[in-house]
Amino acid sequence: MLISVSLAGFLYACGEQSPDAAAQAPMSSPATLPSDVTGSAAVTAGTLERGVYFQPELEGYALHNEYDDDGDGDGVNETHVRRYINSTGDTAFSMNTGGEVWAWSLDTKGDDDSDIHKNYVVRDSNCDKVFDERYSLDAQFHVPACLEQGGAADKPASVQ
Repeated sequence: MLISVSLAGFLYACGEQSPDAAAQAPMSSPATLPSDVTGSAAVTAGTLERGVYFQPELEGYALHNEYDDDGDGDGVNETHVRRYINSTGDTAFSMNTGGEVWAWSLDTKGDDDSDIHKNYVVRDSNCDKVFDERYSLDAQFHVPACLEQGGAADKPASVQ
């Protein structure tokens, strides 16, 4: 069973939001995102778009901190998070597991967090090195199945 990782949980862990804000999308809630196996499921919180997306521009950002966290709910901190910040307080972070970057996020300070075009998470859902999903900041997301322990067999041959 997967435990989804929410952006709110990551930001709370970094001290960016209050515990009340993080409680809106708890890290231990059941996965509600499109499954990497079935390809469809309802998103109960936030918004999900499919397409081709790019990591945020990081000009003016500096590495603020980095830490390991559990991105697939198995109790092992397999996901390395790098958090960046700029002089106006905007934040970005990347997530990688097994050396593969699978998500980037951007949160602009003072902007409407519900605008998926300005504040978002992009995710590579199948380890093909293309960010093919974009989530609003209140949506939940998780490590792609291809990067979970034992999931290397599910990776496309071009990225193994």
